[in-house]
Amino acid sequence: MKKYKKIKPILVLNCIFFLLMLQTSTYAQEKIIYLGNTAIKLNNNNFYLLKIIDERPDKRRIGTVYNEEKEDVYLKLLNGTVKASNEFLTRFSKKDNASYPIVLKIKELKVVEKIVNSKIVNGSSEIKVEFGFMRDSTLIDLTPFQTKITFTRSFNVTDRYQYLIGRLLDKSILYFDQWMTVNFDKNPLLIKAVQLNIKPDYGIDKPISGDTVFWSNKYKLSWKDFEGSKPLSTKYAAQVFTNFEYNALTNLKNGVLNIDLQLKAYMLKSASWTSLSLSEEHLAHEQLHFDITKVIAERYKKKASKMLTIDDYDSELQLLFIEMYRELNRLQKEYDAESNHSINFVGQQKWQSLISDELRVIR
Repeated sequence: MKKYKKIKPILVLNCIFFLLMLQTSTYAQEKIIYLGNTAIKLNNNNFYLLKIIDERPDKRRIGTVYNEEKEDVYLKLLNGTVKASNEFLTRFSKKDNASYPIVLKIKELKVVEKIVNSKIVNGSSEIKVEFGFMRDSTLIDLTPFQTKITFTRSFNVTDRYQYLIGRLLDKSILYFDQWMTVNFDKNPLLIKAVQLNIKPDYGIDKPISGDTVFWSNKYKLSWKDFEGSKPLSTKYAAQVFTNFEYNALTNLKNGVLNIDLQLKAYMLKSASWTSLSLSEEHLAHEQLHFDITKVIAERYKKKASKMLTIDDYDSELQLLFIEMYRELNRLQKEYDAESNHSINFVGQQKWQSLISDELRVIR
Protein backbone atom coordinates (compact mmCIF):
# COMPACT_ATOMS: atom_id res chain seq x y z
CA MET A 1 0.00 0.00 0.00
CA LYS A 2 1.26 3.41 -0.97
CA LYS A 3 2.07 5.70 1.90
CA TYR A 4 1.14 9.38 1.82
CA LYS A 5 3.38 12.02 3.26
CA LYS A 6 1.99 14.10 6.04
CA ILE A 7 1.55 17.81 5.28
CA LYS A 8 3.56 19.81 7.64
CA PRO A 9 1.54 22.26 9.77
CA ILE A 10 3.95 25.07 8.97
CA LEU A 11 3.02 24.91 5.26
CA VAL A 12 -0.72 25.29 6.03
CA LEU A 13 -0.02 28.23 8.30
CA ASN A 14 2.02 29.92 5.56
CA CYS A 15 -0.86 29.55 3.06
CA ILE A 16 -3.38 31.01 5.47
CA PHE A 17 -1.05 33.91 6.25
CA PHE A 18 -0.55 34.59 2.53
CA LEU A 19 -4.31 34.64 1.87
CA LEU A 20 -4.91 37.01 4.78
CA MET A 21 -2.17 39.31 3.47
CA LEU A 22 -3.69 39.23 -0.01
CA GLN A 23 -7.13 40.13 1.32
CA THR A 24 -5.73 42.90 3.50
CA SER A 25 -3.70 44.27 0.59
CA THR A 26 -6.72 44.28 -1.75
CA TYR A 27 -8.91 45.99 0.82
CA ALA A 28 -6.25 48.62 1.44
CA GLN A 29 -6.32 49.63 -2.24
CA GLU A 30 -9.95 50.79 -2.08
CA LYS A 31 -11.61 53.73 -0.40
CA ILE A 32 -15.37 53.38 -0.06
CA ILE A 33 -17.37 56.56 0.51
CA TYR A 34 -20.97 56.95 1.65
CA LEU A 35 -22.89 59.87 0.16
CA GLY A 36 -25.93 60.00 2.41
CA ASN A 37 -28.80 62.27 1.31
CA THR A 38 -28.83 65.76 -0.15
CA ALA A 39 -30.37 68.64 1.77
CA ILE A 40 -30.94 71.03 -1.14
CA LYS A 41 -34.40 72.33 -2.00
CA LEU A 42 -35.71 72.91 -5.51
CA ASN A 43 -37.89 75.73 -6.81
CA ASN A 44 -39.59 73.55 -9.41
CA ASN A 45 -41.90 70.73 -8.39
CA ASN A 46 -42.80 69.67 -11.93
CA PHE A 47 -40.47 66.68 -12.21
CA TYR A 48 -39.26 63.62 -10.37
CA LEU A 49 -36.30 61.30 -10.97
CA LEU A 50 -37.62 58.16 -12.57
CA LYS A 51 -34.28 56.48 -13.14
CA ILE A 52 -30.51 57.02 -12.98
CA ILE A 53 -28.36 55.30 -15.59
CA ASP A 54 -24.58 54.95 -15.34
CA GLU A 55 -23.18 55.16 -18.88
CA ARG A 56 -19.50 55.48 -17.94
CA PRO A 57 -17.14 53.02 -19.65
CA ASP A 58 -15.64 52.01 -16.27
CA LYS A 59 -18.40 51.60 -13.71
CA ARG A 60 -16.21 49.96 -11.06
CA ARG A 61 -14.80 53.14 -9.54
CA ILE A 62 -14.96 56.92 -9.70
CA GLY A 63 -11.23 57.62 -9.68
CA THR A 64 -7.81 56.94 -8.24
CA VAL A 65 -6.62 58.97 -5.24
CA TYR A 66 -3.76 58.89 -2.74
CA ASN A 67 -3.79 57.71 0.85
CA GLU A 68 -1.62 59.03 3.68
CA GLU A 69 1.23 56.75 2.57
CA LYS A 70 1.08 58.29 -0.94
CA GLU A 71 -0.20 55.02 -2.40
CA ASP A 72 -2.75 54.73 -5.21
CA VAL A 73 -6.23 53.96 -3.92
CA TYR A 74 -9.38 53.18 -5.95
CA LEU A 75 -12.22 55.50 -4.97
CA LYS A 76 -15.65 53.86 -4.95
CA LEU A 77 -19.17 54.73 -3.90
CA LEU A 78 -20.86 52.46 -1.42
CA ASN A 79 -23.27 50.14 -3.27
CA GLY A 80 -22.14 51.51 -6.65
CA THR A 81 -22.76 54.72 -8.55
CA VAL A 82 -26.44 54.20 -9.45
CA LYS A 83 -27.65 53.09 -6.03
CA ALA A 84 -25.55 55.68 -4.18
CA SER A 85 -26.81 58.47 -6.44
CA ASN A 86 -30.40 57.29 -6.05
CA GLU A 87 -30.07 57.28 -2.28
CA PHE A 88 -28.45 60.72 -2.34
CA LEU A 89 -31.24 62.17 -4.49
CA THR A 90 -34.03 60.09 -2.98
CA ARG A 91 -36.14 63.12 -2.06
CA PHE A 92 -36.58 63.92 -5.77
CA SER A 93 -37.75 60.41 -6.69
CA LYS A 94 -41.32 60.66 -5.46
CA LYS A 95 -43.70 59.87 -8.31
CA ASP A 96 -46.36 62.40 -9.20
CA ASN A 97 -48.63 61.74 -12.17
CA ALA A 98 -48.77 65.46 -12.94
CA SER A 99 -44.96 65.78 -13.03
CA TYR A 100 -42.36 64.86 -15.62
CA PRO A 101 -40.57 61.50 -15.18
CA ILE A 102 -36.91 62.40 -15.67
CA VAL A 103 -34.03 60.06 -16.51
CA LEU A 104 -30.55 61.12 -15.38
CA LYS A 105 -27.75 59.61 -17.45
CA ILE A 106 -24.29 59.82 -15.87
CA LYS A 107 -21.78 60.10 -18.70
CA GLU A 108 -18.78 60.88 -16.48
CA LEU A 109 -18.15 61.01 -12.73
CA LYS A 110 -14.56 61.00 -11.57
CA VAL A 111 -11.98 62.28 -9.11
CA VAL A 112 -8.41 62.80 -10.32
CA GLU A 113 -5.42 63.67 -8.13
CA LYS A 114 -1.81 64.66 -8.75
CA ILE A 115 1.02 64.85 -6.23
CA VAL A 116 2.53 68.35 -6.02
CA ASN A 117 5.17 67.69 -3.37
CA SER A 118 5.67 65.60 -0.23
CA LYS A 119 2.82 67.37 1.54
CA ILE A 120 0.32 68.60 -1.07
CA VAL A 121 -2.03 66.99 -3.58
CA ASN A 122 -3.95 68.84 -6.30
CA GLY A 123 -7.13 67.34 -7.62
CA SER A 124 -10.38 67.78 -9.46
CA SER A 125 -13.82 66.19 -9.35
CA GLU A 126 -15.93 66.29 -12.50
CA ILE A 127 -19.39 65.24 -13.63
CA LYS A 128 -21.08 65.08 -17.04
CA VAL A 129 -24.75 64.19 -17.20
CA GLU A 130 -27.69 64.26 -19.59
CA PHE A 131 -31.30 64.76 -18.57
CA GLY A 132 -34.13 63.16 -20.49
CA PHE A 133 -37.92 63.01 -20.25
CA MET A 134 -39.60 59.60 -20.46
CA ARG A 135 -42.65 60.18 -22.64
CA ASP A 136 -44.57 56.91 -22.54
CA SER A 137 -41.84 54.47 -23.56
CA THR A 138 -39.68 56.97 -25.47
CA LEU A 139 -36.79 58.88 -23.91
CA ILE A 140 -36.71 62.51 -25.06
CA ASP A 141 -33.27 64.11 -24.63
CA LEU A 142 -33.64 67.47 -22.89
CA THR A 143 -30.34 69.02 -21.82
CA PRO A 144 -26.75 68.11 -20.90
CA PHE A 145 -24.79 69.49 -17.97
CA GLN A 146 -21.22 69.31 -16.74
CA THR A 147 -19.25 70.93 -13.99
CA LYS A 148 -15.87 70.60 -12.31
CA ILE A 149 -14.53 71.31 -8.83
CA THR A 150 -10.78 71.73 -8.24
CA PHE A 151 -9.17 71.33 -4.84
CA THR A 152 -5.88 71.18 -2.98
CA ARG A 153 -5.36 69.00 0.09
CA SER A 154 -2.67 67.61 2.33
CA PHE A 155 -2.00 63.87 2.41
CA ASN A 156 -3.55 63.43 5.84
CA VAL A 157 -6.93 64.93 4.76
CA THR A 158 -8.86 62.14 3.03
CA ASP A 159 -12.42 62.72 4.17
CA ARG A 160 -13.60 65.33 1.65
CA TYR A 161 -14.59 63.04 -1.21
CA GLN A 162 -18.13 62.62 0.08
CA TYR A 163 -18.59 66.39 0.01
CA LEU A 164 -17.09 66.71 -3.49
CA ILE A 165 -19.29 64.04 -5.10
CA GLY A 166 -22.33 65.35 -3.26
CA ARG A 167 -21.68 68.87 -4.56
CA LEU A 168 -21.42 67.58 -8.13
CA LEU A 169 -24.80 65.86 -7.88
CA ASP A 170 -26.32 68.88 -6.15
CA LYS A 171 -25.11 71.21 -8.90
CA SER A 172 -26.51 68.88 -11.56
CA ILE A 173 -29.98 68.70 -10.08
CA LEU A 174 -30.01 72.44 -9.31
CA TYR A 175 -29.10 73.19 -12.92
CA PHE A 176 -31.95 71.02 -14.17
CA ASP A 177 -34.32 72.66 -11.71
CA GLN A 178 -33.47 76.04 -13.27
CA TRP A 179 -33.76 74.61 -16.78
CA MET A 180 -37.24 73.31 -16.03
CA THR A 181 -38.26 76.67 -14.56
CA VAL A 182 -37.22 78.44 -17.77
CA ASN A 183 -38.60 75.85 -20.20
CA PHE A 184 -41.79 74.71 -18.46
CA ASP A 185 -44.84 75.46 -20.63
CA LYS A 186 -42.52 76.79 -23.35
CA ASN A 187 -40.22 74.12 -24.76
CA PRO A 188 -41.74 71.72 -27.36
CA LEU A 189 -39.56 68.94 -25.95
CA LEU A 190 -41.79 68.94 -22.88
CA ILE A 191 -45.00 68.18 -24.75
CA LYS A 192 -46.78 65.20 -23.20
CA ALA A 193 -49.88 65.25 -25.39
CA VAL A 194 -51.54 67.18 -28.23
CA GLN A 195 -55.09 68.51 -28.00
CA LEU A 196 -56.63 69.83 -31.22
CA ASN A 197 -59.40 72.38 -30.73
CA ILE A 198 -61.46 73.12 -33.84
CA LYS A 199 -62.60 76.74 -33.83
CA PRO A 200 -65.45 78.20 -35.90
CA ASP A 201 -64.35 79.29 -39.36
CA TYR A 202 -62.96 82.76 -39.71
CA GLY A 203 -65.66 85.09 -41.04
CA ILE A 204 -68.43 82.51 -40.64
CA ASP A 205 -70.71 85.05 -38.95
CA LYS A 206 -69.52 88.13 -40.88
CA PRO A 207 -68.97 86.87 -44.43
CA ILE A 208 -68.35 90.18 -46.19
CA SER A 209 -65.00 91.89 -45.59
CA GLY A 210 -63.79 94.24 -48.31
CA ASP A 211 -62.65 92.24 -51.31
CA THR A 212 -63.30 88.94 -49.53
CA VAL A 213 -66.45 86.88 -49.12
CA PHE A 214 -66.08 84.15 -46.49
CA TRP A 215 -68.15 81.02 -46.89
CA SER A 216 -71.23 81.08 -44.69
CA ASN A 217 -74.48 79.17 -44.73
CA LYS A 218 -76.10 82.53 -44.05
CA TYR A 219 -74.89 84.06 -47.30
CA LYS A 220 -75.14 83.03 -50.94
CA LEU A 221 -73.13 84.57 -53.73
CA SER A 222 -74.74 87.12 -56.06
CA TRP A 223 -73.47 88.41 -59.37
CA LYS A 224 -72.47 91.68 -57.70
CA ASP A 225 -69.74 89.77 -55.86
CA PHE A 226 -68.02 89.13 -59.21
CA GLU A 227 -66.11 92.38 -59.59
CA GLY A 228 -63.14 91.24 -61.67
CA SER A 229 -62.57 91.92 -65.35
CA LYS A 230 -63.24 89.15 -67.81
CA PRO A 231 -60.04 88.04 -69.59
CA LEU A 232 -59.94 88.75 -73.30
CA SER A 233 -58.88 85.22 -74.25
CA THR A 234 -61.43 82.96 -72.54
CA LYS A 235 -64.29 80.83 -73.74
CA TYR A 236 -66.07 80.80 -70.38
CA ALA A 237 -68.90 83.07 -69.28
CA ALA A 238 -67.94 83.33 -65.61
CA GLN A 239 -65.35 82.26 -63.08
CA VAL A 240 -65.23 82.33 -59.30
CA PHE A 241 -61.89 82.39 -57.47
CA THR A 242 -62.14 80.38 -54.23
CA ASN A 243 -59.52 79.19 -51.76
CA PHE A 244 -59.07 77.90 -48.24
CA GLU A 245 -56.40 78.44 -45.56
CA TYR A 246 -55.71 77.32 -42.01
CA ASN A 247 -54.25 78.96 -38.94
CA ALA A 248 -52.94 76.98 -35.95
CA LEU A 249 -52.30 78.81 -32.68
CA THR A 250 -50.46 76.74 -30.06
CA ASN A 251 -50.34 77.00 -26.30
CA LEU A 252 -48.40 74.62 -24.04
CA LYS A 253 -50.00 74.19 -20.62
CA ASN A 254 -48.97 71.58 -18.06
CA GLY A 255 -47.45 69.41 -20.78
CA VAL A 256 -50.49 69.51 -23.07
CA LEU A 257 -50.06 71.35 -26.37
CA ASN A 258 -53.39 72.94 -27.22
CA ILE A 259 -53.74 73.68 -30.93
CA ASP A 260 -56.53 76.07 -31.85
CA LEU A 261 -57.18 75.23 -35.48
CA GLN A 262 -59.19 77.71 -37.54
CA LEU A 263 -60.06 77.41 -41.21
CA LYS A 264 -61.33 79.96 -43.65
CA ALA A 265 -62.95 79.23 -47.00
CA TYR A 266 -63.33 82.35 -49.11
CA MET A 267 -63.71 83.90 -52.53
CA LEU A 268 -62.05 87.06 -53.84
CA LYS A 269 -64.31 89.52 -55.62
CA SER A 270 -61.54 91.14 -57.63
CA ALA A 271 -60.37 87.77 -59.00
CA SER A 272 -63.89 86.56 -59.83
CA TRP A 273 -65.65 87.76 -62.99
CA THR A 274 -68.75 87.24 -65.14
CA SER A 275 -70.28 88.20 -68.46
CA LEU A 276 -73.41 90.31 -68.61
CA SER A 277 -76.91 88.89 -68.17
CA LEU A 278 -76.12 85.36 -66.93
CA SER A 279 -78.85 83.13 -65.50
CA GLU A 280 -79.39 81.94 -61.93
CA GLU A 281 -78.38 78.46 -63.09
CA HIS A 282 -74.93 79.81 -63.94
CA LEU A 283 -74.73 81.48 -60.52
CA ALA A 284 -75.70 78.21 -58.82
CA HIS A 285 -72.84 76.53 -60.68
CA GLU A 286 -70.34 79.09 -59.34
CA GLN A 287 -71.83 78.83 -55.82
CA LEU A 288 -71.20 75.10 -55.91
CA HIS A 289 -67.52 75.72 -56.67
CA PHE A 290 -67.50 77.80 -53.47
CA ASP A 291 -69.31 75.03 -51.57
CA ILE A 292 -66.76 72.46 -52.72
CA THR A 293 -64.03 74.62 -51.22
CA LYS A 294 -65.91 74.62 -47.90
CA VAL A 295 -66.29 70.83 -48.06
CA ILE A 296 -62.54 70.44 -48.50
CA ALA A 297 -61.92 72.71 -45.50
CA GLU A 298 -64.18 70.49 -43.40
CA ARG A 299 -62.43 67.35 -44.58
CA TYR A 300 -59.15 68.95 -43.56
CA LYS A 301 -60.48 69.46 -40.00
CA LYS A 302 -61.73 65.89 -39.77
CA LYS A 303 -58.45 64.35 -40.92
CA ALA A 304 -56.34 66.65 -38.74
CA SER A 305 -58.25 65.64 -35.62
CA LYS A 306 -57.28 61.98 -36.13
CA MET A 307 -53.66 62.13 -37.26
CA LEU A 308 -51.62 64.59 -35.20
CA THR A 309 -48.60 63.31 -33.28
CA ILE A 310 -46.48 65.07 -30.66
CA ASP A 311 -43.25 65.07 -32.66
CA ASP A 312 -44.55 66.12 -36.08
CA TYR A 313 -47.81 67.98 -35.55
CA ASP A 314 -46.66 71.10 -37.43
CA SER A 315 -45.33 69.20 -40.44
CA GLU A 316 -48.41 67.00 -40.46
CA LEU A 317 -50.72 70.01 -40.62
CA GLN A 318 -48.72 71.47 -43.50
CA LEU A 319 -48.54 68.20 -45.45
CA LEU A 320 -52.25 67.63 -44.93
CA PHE A 321 -52.94 71.10 -46.31
CA ILE A 322 -50.96 70.29 -49.47
CA GLU A 323 -52.83 66.99 -49.81
CA MET A 324 -56.23 68.65 -49.41
CA TYR A 325 -55.32 71.50 -51.77
CA ARG A 326 -54.60 68.92 -54.45
CA GLU A 327 -57.91 67.26 -53.61
CA LEU A 328 -59.66 70.61 -54.03
CA ASN A 329 -58.22 71.14 -57.49
CA ARG A 330 -59.12 67.58 -58.49
CA LEU A 331 -62.73 67.94 -57.35
CA GLN A 332 -63.18 71.32 -59.01
CA LYS A 333 -61.95 69.95 -62.35
CA GLU A 334 -64.06 66.80 -62.01
CA TYR A 335 -67.13 68.91 -61.21
CA ASP A 336 -66.63 71.15 -64.25
CA ALA A 337 -66.07 68.12 -66.48
CA GLU A 338 -69.18 66.23 -65.38
CA SER A 339 -71.43 69.28 -65.36
CA ASN A 340 -69.86 70.73 -68.51
CA HIS A 341 -69.70 74.07 -66.73
CA SER A 342 -73.46 73.90 -65.85
CA ILE A 343 -74.61 72.91 -69.37
CA ASN A 344 -75.03 69.23 -68.43
CA PHE A 345 -78.14 69.34 -66.23
CA VAL A 346 -77.81 65.73 -64.98
CA GLY A 347 -74.16 66.19 -64.04
CA GLN A 348 -74.93 69.49 -62.32
CA GLN A 349 -77.72 67.91 -60.27
CA LYS A 350 -75.53 64.99 -59.29
CA TRP A 351 -72.87 67.28 -57.84
CA GLN A 352 -75.46 69.54 -56.30
CA SER A 353 -76.84 66.55 -54.41
CA LEU A 354 -73.43 65.21 -53.33
CA ILE A 355 -72.12 68.51 -52.00
CA SER A 356 -75.43 69.48 -50.39
CA ASP A 357 -75.51 66.19 -48.48
CA GLU A 358 -71.99 66.74 -47.14
CA LEU A 359 -72.71 70.36 -46.19
CA ARG A 360 -75.91 69.25 -44.44
CA VAL A 361 -73.83 67.13 -42.05
CA ILE A 362 -71.60 70.13 -41.35
CA ARG A 363 -74.48 72.39 -40.50
